[in-house]
Amino acid sequence: MPSLHQAVLVEETMHVLNVKSGGRYLDATLGGGTHSEELLRRCAPDGRVWSLDVDREALKRAGDRFASFGNRWQGLEENFRHLGRVADEHHLPPLDGILFDLGFSSDALADRAKGLSFLEDGPLDMRFGPKANEDGLTAADIINAWSEQDLEKMMRNYGEERFARRIAAGIVKARNVTRIIGTFDLVTVIRSSVPASYERGRIHPATRTFQALRIAVNDELEALKEAIEGSRYILANGGRLAVISFHSLEDRIVKHTFRSMPEFQVLTKKPLCPAPAEIKINPRARSAKLRAIQKR
Repeated sequence: MPSLHQAVLVEETMHVLNVKSGGRYLDATLGGGTHSEELLRRCAPDGRVWSLDVDREALKRAGDRFASFGNRWQGLEENFRHLGRVADEHHLPPLDGILFDLGFSSDALADRAKGLSFLEDGPLDMRFGPKANEDGLTAADIINAWSEQDLEKMMRNYGEERFARRIAAGIVKARNVTRIIGTFDLVTVIRSSVPASYERGRIHPATRTFQALRIAVNDELEALKEAIEGSRYILANGGRLAVISFHSLEDRIVKHTFRSMPEFQVLTKKPLCPAPAEIKINPRARSAKLRAIQKR
């Protein structure tokens, strides 16, 4: 089955990475595979691309899609937070470019078994794949075991949810009656915990809670910090790192981490954003921000 995902900022990303024939590139977040395919096309005829993902289905789809590229492409079931170890174990050469696209795939969103969508009924899992975290933690574990104070803190810090206290109290009240195991079960609790006016707002009332849970389950923010840190050691001199983020928590980490790396030059003083034409075609692109640095 082909990918449903629409990649964002493809042309801008290829430009800031300065992709060249014969180069060696790493797409650390394969997803739908569009960025990997564009890297392969632009570094032809003898450039190579490695793609990482913790989602086995994404790797399987890409394996079929990229069969014609032969050994110029390799997919690896790895978490990008472990870039240094991955580079050692798979004997990657010094890389000319690395890409992180932090948006989660539409394919993962459509997979009910992952429980990422509040519009589809599925188990409260939210792991991107078996290697998404180290301890097998799921969203159901968090919802049914964490204290009310910890639930509130998670939603406030990771989801910037203004009704975090009310939702946390509603979750604890509901789970005292029966265990919350499905995405629709949680949506029902959220809706009953927030003011009726929230339902009529710009976003679905469960959006921020689901974002917070996804970040907590996959340890996304710490993984991002570790991934950027790991990239500094596997880039060749002159190599470039590009990161596409989708919310302020991620972008803040990228911006401040880039500034703390003196051996790198910042290439994007202000983040690059999608053009209105791209947003019209793909509304999910509206929050995307691209930042890039180059190893001196």
